[in-house]
Amino acid sequence: MILVRLLQGVGIAGLLACAHLAWESTPWGGEAWNRGRMLYAWAGAIPALGLIGIAALLGALRRQAGEIASLKASLERIETRLGG
Repeated sequence: MILVRLLQGVGIAGLLACAHLAWESTPWGGEAWNRGRMLYAWAGAIPALGLIGIAALLGALRRQAGEIASLKASLERIETRLGG
């Protein structure tokens, strides 16, 4: 669970850094439009989104493993009742 939260935290921090960089590439946040900086910002957002996606997959796998263990325990109880 710590790994999932760590990946989410790093991903969100990366997205915030990329959003800040993108904001600085506009006339409102910087001096003028800077296409290179904007491209660099959006290119950095892709791995950050990937980290968040990996964290989501790890969380889903952990929940699924818990559900499978619960189903196995239920099946075992049913088999012991039927078996005698």
